[in-house]
Amino acid sequence: MTNKRGYKRQAYLELGILMIIIVVINFIASFVFFRIDFTKEKRYTLSPSSKELMRDLEDVVFVRVYLSGEFPSGFKRLSTSTRETLDELKAYAGSNLEYEFIDPNADPDPKVRGEILSQLIKQGVTPINLQVKDDKGERQQVIVPGAIMTYRGRQVPVSLLQSQIGLPPEEILNNSVQNLEYQLVNNIKKVTLTHRPEIAYIHGHGELDTFQTNDIIHALDQYYAVDQVNLRATGPEDLLKYKMIVVAKPRQPFNEGEKFNIDQYIMNGGRVLWLVENLDIDMDTVGRAGTMMTSNYNLNLEDQLFTYGARINNDLIQDMQCAPIPIMAGNIGGQPQTQMLPWLFYPIFIPTSTHPVVKNLDGIRSEFVNSIDTIAVKGIKKTPLLQSSKYAKLLSAPVRVSLQLLGIEPNPEQFNKKNVTAALLLEGSFTSVFKNRLVPQNDSVKFLEESKPTRMIIVSDGDMIKNQISPRDSTIMPLGYDRFTKTTFGNKTFIQNCIDFLADDGNLISARSKDVKLRMLDKARAKAEKVKWQTINMLVPMFLVVAFGVILYSIRKRKFAK
Repeated sequence: MTNKRGYKRQAYLELGILMIIIVVINFIASFVFFRIDFTKEKRYTLSPSSKELMRDLEDVVFVRVYLSGEFPSGFKRLSTSTRETLDELKAYAGSNLEYEFIDPNADPDPKVRGEILSQLIKQGVTPINLQVKDDKGERQQVIVPGAIMTYRGRQVPVSLLQSQIGLPPEEILNNSVQNLEYQLVNNIKKVTLTHRPEIAYIHGHGELDTFQTNDIIHALDQYYAVDQVNLRATGPEDLLKYKMIVVAKPRQPFNEGEKFNIDQYIMNGGRVLWLVENLDIDMDTVGRAGTMMTSNYNLNLEDQLFTYGARINNDLIQDMQCAPIPIMAGNIGGQPQTQMLPWLFYPIFIPTSTHPVVKNLDGIRSEFVNSIDTIAVKGIKKTPLLQSSKYAKLLSAPVRVSLQLLGIEPNPEQFNKKNVTAALLLEGSFTSVFKNRLVPQNDSVKFLEESKPTRMIIVSDGDMIKNQISPRDSTIMPLGYDRFTKTTFGNKTFIQNCIDFLADDGNLISARSKDVKLRMLDKARAKAEKVKWQTINMLVPMFLVVAFGVILYSIRKRKFAK
């Protein structure tokens, strides 16, 4: 009897100690916030910039996600991952982030569903028509892989599906999952902006005008204050208010004073997106005359870019991975007939770099691109962003560009250049091109020979930022849209990523570097071994339950027998 009471007292004591430990742990945990991510690729771990942005929210951001309902497994995964990412963000934002999932196809009335979809399209969310195959056969299903964020009366549409030309659906969906954090956090940042950062477009040297860059300027204008700046009417001190500057396809030379303004802007930590090409070649002239010889713009920027760590060469890249152009192929019944033929001077760059500026982007269309060489400059990190395919060729200037080349089958043996760089990121502390040289007279700023840590992107094709214009009614087409092939390339996203990366001090774009591995089932093996694994899944749990029961019974019998 005494032993029994002792056992009881000991049990109560152990229970009490356990309860005290639990209470103490919960009390400590209420003051210490932490989360543990056990996944191999840390898919649930947010970037530091994302966490900081969530903690700093001043009011409620409400997210309506329209990726809800019955749809194929790939989109279910995207929907689940969206919910999980929002939960992770909410863990840091608290009550300042709310969300709901809405099924836009829930209403049984087709008219109501059509009105809902039309309203979503007006708000910037694009539905997709999906061919679904199930037990009932094939059918069309409308899916809305998007969301709308609302903050203090402002709304921003968010695309959750990242399209990529030529990739299988599984990889497209996986890349979309990888990109979820950046898509959501970047748009939260934009919808909560109280002050738009200022960026400047340089003009005065025959750069692309606002009509040719209308689409990208309109897209940027939602989040940035975009100014047009003439370097001849301003000084380096006036440039310092801008987060970055854009030089978009100049065709007239820069004088030393203008170069000094840009140089000292960079020395003070300024950032530049250079879209600069050396050779003058016009496709309209080639189309009318049938041939044209390239000439040099002589921009007077060679020494400046060389000092920073890059050289744009006087050549043209030909690539067998290229965009086609329409060519007259005859006349039938009085109607001209056209044929689309690959134009080697229009390379399509498929990004292979894992840098967040270009990771998982669509192919990027270009026109008459120069190659870029890197220069050994101490302290400068160089990252190629866009490179040619394995089947490229370099033609040194002067180059005769002729439509007759369309009728010549390219010899693969001549296209033996691979990974030719056409876009380059430079990061570090740059040396002034005016170091140890006569400095243009300017008393407004202190001359600096070395820059603060900064970065710039050099692209050797100014047309990457140019939107096409309809020759019929002068309609401005979206940047990246090719009116001949009816294909939208990744130019717009590429330029936006470049500008976001250069203008963002918080390095929010680093969230695009997350890598979630695609672990697909072997469908053939799953089908062949279906019965085997069904049997294992049915019998093994039953065996384990029976074995556990027998072991537990044996232990209890032995214990009470003593």
